[in-house]
Amino acid sequence: MMDICPKCEKVILSDYKFCPRCGCSLRGEKPSVYAGEQSDDRTISFFNVAENLSTATNIDRLLQKIGESVEEIIGAERSSIMLLDETGENLYFKTATGEEILKKLKIPVGQGIAGWIAQNKKPDIVNDPYNDERFSPETDKKTGFKTNSIIGVPMIVDNELIGVVEAINKKDRKFNNYDMETLEGFAGLAAVSIVNTRLKTDQKNFFSNMLDFLVMGSEALGNPEPTQKGHIWEMARYAPQIGRELGFPKEKLQLLNHAALIHDIGFLGLENMELVGIKIDMELSTEKKFYLHPAIGGEMVKGIKIMQELLPFIRYHHRYKNGTGFPENVPPEKITQEIEIISILENYFMVLDKEKIEPDKFSPEVFQAFLKIIR
Repeated sequence: MMDICPKCEKVILSDYKFCPRCGCSLRGEKPSVYAGEQSDDRTISFFNVAENLSTATNIDRLLQKIGESVEEIIGAERSSIMLLDETGENLYFKTATGEEILKKLKIPVGQGIAGWIAQNKKPDIVNDPYNDERFSPETDKKTGFKTNSIIGVPMIVDNELIGVVEAINKKDRKFNNYDMETLEGFAGLAAVSIVNTRLKTDQKNFFSNMLDFLVMGSEALGNPEPTQKGHIWEMARYAPQIGRELGFPKEKLQLLNHAALIHDIGFLGLENMELVGIKIDMELSTEKKFYLHPAIGGEMVKGIKIMQELLPFIRYHHRYKNGTGFPENVPPEKITQEIEIISILENYFMVLDKEKIEPDKFSPEVFQAFLKIIR
């Protein structure tokens, strides 16, 4: 569990009596020598890793950092983070210092020290592994490394086993309960990192599949724009290429791909007004449907949090830098280069001739990048 320090507002473990950052008393007690000892390199390292959790984009690098911190702070020769596989029957090495062969091994749940920890969801310290009946020397034989001591803790989130964190061979003495507490803290960080990454991956997969279904639904109903069927998929291919030509980062390139897929969602809404929740005259001409679709699309997604980054593309992909297009009264500064990319591709797929694109509608940088990509 976590608390917030009332003085420095840093996140801290709930069982701390004093903030390791500022020394503020959290339980109305005076600092003791022991409390000061807790504010050592272990605590600082723990919080340095914890602060990276919210901004981490590379889970492998973050877990590697956790392993390095475990070795440095506990004083171990090696460390490993093992995850439970999809079957729930084996552990595999996600990170491991030492021999590369470890990353190819699987440990059945219930076998070996790590398997016992996984099966029982309990931490353990083994300072004489060769005299422990659970220990298997086979891994030492394969790697040529001698295991003298082991400390391991389970990674658990909401009572669900994620994996096991181990440290091997205390350098100066035997592993102790303080090492156990430290390792449990790092194991908690690793477990949260892994679960958060899995959730983000699931969300991305769901979102991407949802966009594909929306595109197929829109095309099945027919699109009154003078574009070829399937042009949306082509736009999704070209938009990131133009963005890359302009030097956009990876996140913006993915956004452009999604924007290309979803920008015409308003046509789907015009054929299914129950999705929108507003009343309009359904006996509309093709021309009026064309002019209404950006506004209808915006109404469809404005209340969906995950769609907020795409909302400007949907609303303004027919509005241009020179003030022409629709809807009217949109300030030029709202038409970003990202939106321009979708707009210029939309224009292109209406005429299929880049020579017919009016350059004054777009910023020179976007227009030149477009010409380089569309050959």
